[in-house]
Amino acid sequence: MSNRDNINDVLTSLINNKEIADVKFVVGKEKKEFYCNKLFLQNCSPVWKEQLYDPEWRNKTQDFVTLEIADVESEIFLVLLQYVYTRKPVLTDRNCLRVQEAADKFKIDGLGAMAMLFMTKNISPQNCFDILKKAQGYKDALLESKVFDFLMRDEGVFKVANILKGVKEENIKTILGFRKCTSSEYDIFHRVIEWGKWKLKEAGIEESPEALKDVLSGLLPLVKLILMGPEQLKEIKATKLYETKVIFDYSLNLIDRYKGRSFKTSRGIPGLSKETIQVLHLSANTENWIKDLKESILCTGLTNYTYISAQRTTPTVETLKKYHVVWVNSGNSFQNPTQLGDNLAKYVDAGGSVVIGGIHTLRSDNANWVMKGKLATGNYLPFKKGTLVQNKRCTLKTIVEKDHMVMRGVKTFDGGRYSSHVNTSMNSGSIPICKWSDEQVLVAEKPREMGNTVVALNIRPASSKVDGSWWDINTDGRLLIGNSVEYAGKMSKIELDQK
Repeated sequence: MSNRDNINDVLTSLINNKEIADVKFVVGKEKKEFYCNKLFLQNCSPVWKEQLYDPEWRNKTQDFVTLEIADVESEIFLVLLQYVYTRKPVLTDRNCLRVQEAADKFKIDGLGAMAMLFMTKNISPQNCFDILKKAQGYKDALLESKVFDFLMRDEGVFKVANILKGVKEENIKTILGFRKCTSSEYDIFHRVIEWGKWKLKEAGIEESPEALKDVLSGLLPLVKLILMGPEQLKEIKATKLYETKVIFDYSLNLIDRYKGRSFKTSRGIPGLSKETIQVLHLSANTENWIKDLKESILCTGLTNYTYISAQRTTPTVETLKKYHVVWVNSGNSFQNPTQLGDNLAKYVDAGGSVVIGGIHTLRSDNANWVMKGKLATGNYLPFKKGTLVQNKRCTLKTIVEKDHMVMRGVKTFDGGRYSSHVNTSMNSGSIPICKWSDEQVLVAEKPREMGNTVVALNIRPASSKVDGSWWDINTDGRLLIGNSVEYAGKMSKIELDQK
């Protein structure tokens, strides 16, 4: 046992030690007694210091100064004493809010800060609205953003939606700062459903109950939507929470956060820094392709880079889990495209992000350079498989998501004389980021439930430095590739396996 542990044990033994105490607290409705020492109390709390030496606040009984605290629970008061004596309070997701309030009451700033930090790391469906109210009351932007991050993850979204049904309207209004509630539940449904249908149409996605569920999932913290068929939707009652325009505008903001955009928020894109992102370049290509793609992948400042030939080997799931993001492309045959697709799907399910870098991986023919397995068949990819389009010069025309990190600094992209890409359509739940001049989607992403993502670039990824007829190196193709890898890495939720 270390000296520090010995000291901590000695200090812990002083808590509620009547033999050496000179202060007695009578706490809570049950009037539980706690015996303490002035020296510790006055150094932690200016409120207690004033009370201990003010005759109006004390009742001297025998050798003790007696203070009564009726509005703090005894179990919470014990946590305060743990901090006062040892600086090691026992915080839990059940007591952290009440401990913070008690610390604020007695101006124990260090404990209050510890409780707030604990909250940022332990948000749950049961406490998220209380923590949000606390964050807004203290104007704590970091804690508020953490709550929104939680709400925008699907595990938070669906659980909170159920809990929200039992929250009183006046409490919801207070929590989120809205003044009016709607009198028309149907009007909310009409607006939300129509907005969802419009987003599907804009993305070129065929309308279906599943697709509508994907595009509306970010609204679930605000409206209880049991998403079935379009007609069934209108028959289900919403939770009556907000004035119609407020929920509509507020929901657009939340959806944009859910998609990973830096939409009117100080936190920007959440996630890992460039210095920590571990990148795996996994491809079946010749050496000149590999060198050219490495330049593109690392062009934004990423440094932790590993290359594995997918032509010679098929990485296991355990190998993939050593990286935050995996770039995958082919020009030659994968060693085992089916096993590779299965392994990548498991990696994505574990929280990893994938960037699909090129047309060969997305084509619908049955060659071994095409991605197969669960990643291709299990609705993981933004695009459906398609047929090759080339020999017609195309350029970047429409930036659908202007604030998306993938488009940061990207102004031009010329596909070259071939402008090879796949004539395809979007899978449900996918987000088009930009489009070719022939209106085919150029880059898209499919956000995953854990917050990670799969990004796909509908291009031939090697530049005109490799072949003069491919995308023009004088345009922003490198940046488009580098941004995609960095963004996917930042969104990764994988816990790296360093074995």
